Amino acid sequence: MAYYMYMDTMQIPIPPASLTTTINNKNSTIDLLGLGEVNVLKPPGLSEISFKMMLPNSNYPFNESMLFKGRKASYYIDKLEELKNGGSMLGDLASAAGYSGLAGMLDKRKFQFIVVRMKPNGEMLQMTNMKVTLEDYKIIEDAEEGFDAYADITLKQWRDYGTKKVMLQTDQNGNVTGTAEQNRVAGNKLPSATAKVSTKTTLQRMVKKEFGNTNNLFRIKALNKIAVPGVLAVGQVLQMHKKGEF
Repeated sequence: MAYYMYMDTMQIPIPPASLTTTINNKNSTIDLLGLGEVNVLKPPGLSEISFKMMLPNSNYPFNESMLFKGRKASYYIDKLEELKNGGSMLGDLASAAGYSGLAGMLDKRKFQFIVVRMKPNGEMLQMTNMKVTLEDYKIIEDAEEGFDAYADITLKQWRDYGTKKVMLQTDQNGNVTGTAEQNRVAGNKLPSATAKVSTKTTLQRMVKKEFGNTNNLFRIKALNKIAVPGVLAVGQVLQMHKKGEF
C-alpha cells in the first residue's frame, strides 16, 4: 500500500513505518448519593497523531516527494520550525489590536495534515484530512543512521471556533428571549456545488478558487474519480462537494 503524507505544503519524503492516532477522552466521573461513582459522558477530546519522520541527507529511490526529492534534512528542519512558530508574533499583535480576522490569517501555527492511502494500482483506500497544530517535535541524530536524521512528531487536532452574537428580544409581556447567531470563522469560503473546467486550468487552481486553499485537492480528485489531476477536459463539470456538506 502506498502512502502520501503532507504537513501544510511540505510532503513528507519517506512515509513512516507506523502512524498512531489517539482519540482522547473527556468523560468525567462524579459521586452521587446512593449510587456511588457514575460516568458523565462528554464529547471526545482533540485527537493526537504521532509518528517518526526520516530526514534524508542522501538520495533514495523510495523517496516519494514529487517536488522536493533533492531536499536535505536542513530543509525539513526549517519547515518544522516554521510550522511550529509561523507568523505567531504578527498574529498576536493583530489580535491585541482587535483585528481577530487578520490574526487568524497571519497565525500559521495551524495547518492541514493529509494522509492519502492508495493501492499499487492507484485506487484510493482512505484519506485523512485534518487541521492540526505541531505540538512537539524532537530532532534525533544517531551515528548508526549514517548521514540521515529523524524527527519525532506530535500533532494535535485543531477545531475552528468563532464568536457568537446574541440578539435579545422583549415581547409585549416583558419576557426577554435571546437568539445566538454563529459567526463564520474568518478565512473560510463557501464553495460552489459544481465548477466548469475552462481552458488552461488545473484541478489545483479550481480547488483553490472555490475553497481559498488546496486542502481539499485529493478529496475533490476522489469525488470526481480523476486519475490525473493535470489532465481535465474543457467544459467538464466537476462536483466540488457532496449535497449538504456545506
